[in-house]
Amino acid sequence: MSKRKATEKRDPEDVEMASHEEEEEDDSGSDGEDIINVDFEFFDPKEMDFHAIKNLLNQYFASDAILFALSELSDLIVAQSNVGTTIKVNGVESDPYSLLTVLNMNQHLHHIHPTPATPEGTGAPATQKPSQAMTQIRDYVFTKSKQNDGLHNKLKELLAAGSKKEVGLILSERFINMPVETAPPMWRMLLEEVKWAVDEGLPFNFEYYLLMAPTYHEVAPKIDLDDEAPKPTKKKTKTAEPTTFFFHPEEEMLQQFAEFTQDFKLTTPPTVAESKNTFEDYGIAPARRMMLIHKTKIPEVVQLMTNNSQW
Repeated sequence: MSKRKATEKRDPEDVEMASHEEEEEDDSGSDGEDIINVDFEFFDPKEMDFHAIKNLLNQYFASDAILFALSELSDLIVAQSNVGTTIKVNGVESDPYSLLTVLNMNQHLHHIHPTPATPEGTGAPATQKPSQAMTQIRDYVFTKSKQNDGLHNKLKELLAAGSKKEVGLILSERFINMPVETAPPMWRMLLEEVKWAVDEGLPFNFEYYLLMAPTYHEVAPKIDLDDEAPKPTKKKTKTAEPTTFFFHPEEEMLQQFAEFTQDFKLTTPPTVAESKNTFEDYGIAPARRMMLIHKTKIPEVVQLMTNNSQW
């Protein structure tokens, strides 16, 4: 059984996951365009979702995905069935199109213990060594935060062995054609589930939340070597800083409440084909914006997401 169900009316070009049968059965809108009814069902992450979740993580980390043990990270997510949400459109056995969850970085780095059994299964198994995936992520954020002394020192303090203040790693990814309106209910569920988990004595009492939001800026495609390139001039021109765009609009709202933020480039450059396939006339330069947000700010920004009339 799903957690909840939400129905969205979307333009057929925006919702590519709808079936052909749904398209034929839907009535036309008042403006003559077809309207497709899509049911979005919310589920806990399940073992059957392992491969789909790994694919979403691969998309989330982009060209840097090769730096992380994504199989182990996917295992941690599906084993943690008490916190986290996926969205599916074709029932529980279909692949999820969206994921939002949080993992305890300190727990998986320093003092991993089995979580109590839940009605839908047991938690992550105990292990004698730290999580490889979480260790890789910790080292990654340490490296990427070096340009920001405040953020870097704070992360070092929070993620040190014996730290009393724990950090929740937010992992949020979805298919590009998933409507942003599905984000606020997922965030509300996450807050509810974290509260329930804390009430049950589970290790989700985070002091801070860490998010690496996918961003990009537009770049002109490279000139083909066969084309006649313009001759360089001696006069230097001042170029404006490129505008940063967020793949997930709700994460642009989150940054306003962050205690620390830091933009960084991916370690592994994307291929030219990956860039040019995103825009017809322009490529993109993918990047990330790291955000460290105190727990007291999350309910406030989730409320703003819910009340946002522009979505």
